[in-house]
Amino acid sequence: MQGLAQVPRLLLSYAGVQFEDYHYENPDHWFKEDKLHLGLDFPNLPYLVDGEYNITESGAIQRYIIDRWGPAELLGKDAKEKAKLESFLSIFTEIAGAAKGLFFNKEWETAKTAVIEKYRPKLEQLDKFVGENKFVLGYLTLADFVVAEDSHYIERLFPEDFKAFSFLGRIRAEFNDLPQIKKYYEQPKAFKGRFFPEYAAVTIEQ
Repeated sequence: MQGLAQVPRLLLSYAGVQFEDYHYENPDHWFKEDKLHLGLDFPNLPYLVDGEYNITESGAIQRYIIDRWGPAELLGKDAKEKAKLESFLSIFTEIAGAAKGLFFNKEWETAKTAVIEKYRPKLEQLDKFVGENKFVLGYLTLADFVVAEDSHYIERLFPEDFKAFSFLGRIRAEFNDLPQIKKYYEQPKAFKGRFFPEYAAVTIEQ
């Protein structure tokens, strides 16, 4: 599944880094073999191995890729912009995380009302912050990679809110139109798998 590895995949592709994208098809291969023997400091999926160095946790992987291969402005052009970026991401990932949780809830259709009522005010804040920008800060940053990916979950569960908060669809469209991103998805190796495992209560059509 795409899961938390899709943003790192897209960051590597955007930076022009050649990488091996390994997918576990047998759970035992991960849980009984690689998780125990790869030498990861904090064994988890996804992970990134760069020579003798390894790292887990998706947020750390994202920032490592940018620090290692750039461009640096994906984390903001200066201290103030970096802080704005992290503030936006903190709020947006909280909203997206709540939405993702519903995909494993058999009572999701009932539960989703309380979720969107709780987070709609925060979506309003983010929408106001972005304004008419084609990207969150007006230029491409990590936040746009995250919005482009996680907006799919919001659209699936809350289609009317997805339309109302236009920054979600606008950023995804602008992001997907980037030459580097289009080039990635045109490759045979591009990962276009399902968003969640088969046992999820809700699915997203590709």
